[in-house]
Amino acid sequence: MAIPRVNRDPMPGGRVGMRQGIERMGMMQLSESGLSSARILAGGARAGFVAIAMLAALGGWPVAAQQAPQVAETARVVLQPHRIVYQVQLGQKAGARGITSANGLMALEFSGNACDGYATNYRQVVDLSDSDGAPRRMDFRVNLFEDADKNRFTFTMLNRMQGQVLRDADGEARRRPDGSLSVAMRKPPGRKSDFDGDVLFPSALSIAMIEAAQKGARSYKSRVFDGSEGGEKIFEVNAAIGQPLEGERNARIEEVLRTPDLAALPRWPVSMAYYNDEPGDRVPVYTLRAVVFANGVMGDLVFEFPEFSLTARAVTFEPLKGDACAR
Repeated sequence: MAIPRVNRDPMPGGRVGMRQGIERMGMMQLSESGLSSARILAGGARAGFVAIAMLAALGGWPVAAQQAPQVAETARVVLQPHRIVYQVQLGQKAGARGITSANGLMALEFSGNACDGYATNYRQVVDLSDSDGAPRRMDFRVNLFEDADKNRFTFTMLNRMQGQVLRDADGEARRRPDGSLSVAMRKPPGRKSDFDGDVLFPSALSIAMIEAAQKGARSYKSRVFDGSEGGEKIFEVNAAIGQPLEGERNARIEEVLRTPDLAALPRWPVSMAYYNDEPGDRVPVYTLRAVVFANGVMGDLVFEFPEFSLTARAVTFEPLKGDACAR
């Protein structure tokens, strides 16, 4: 039985908890000169989605430029259902025309399994400022569902800046027998897109990247569709996978992720560059650096944009019980 799409708010305490958390951190500012970078940040749920999904969310099929010999059979990747909240702050990179301060929260709830499919609920509320100081608050919500056969992907995205709706999207992508994608939008109605070639959805991206890391791959390449830009584009993801983290190299992992269960898992530092899937200038739209655990949990996130960077550090983590699945 497929997991239904759930439109609940993953932010602790819902809207009230989110508002109180943001107000404790203080209202930030953003002028028009910083809006282009802010819209890049708010334009996709690739925080990981991702990856981000991001964020819950990562994924893709591995195309390893350099692959170490496989010394053991790859363990089956089982993504861990969980809720996690990150505190977002400005990183070290801040140009003269970019963002000069940032504070906010990013919350994600990931559920499901390989038998029923995967659901992601994501919310990001970040206050930003630059040197000119006009106030801007980003509020970005995403709901995703990817079926167990990796052939259907539904998504809703609501993106607000200072309460003004910048994007309100609701759509579905289906995989044809030849592997290509057909995307149909319910909101805005009637809009359709088609994508040829191998394209993966976010949870499949997570699994394939972790499988590549387990095999000793040091590089990874994929094309991913996550519903960004109103379902009208896909991204090429190029990743560099570091050596498994051990001992003192784990120092950057957040305290809330130092649980016995996570401590027993392999984890890797990963840098994922997201490119527009089109010929021309090969400058990434943004790069995500993170520590990725073998069960898909992510920590110590850094988002690098053309004019600024953001860090996202886990402040709460709650593993969720998932149904058994032998698939």
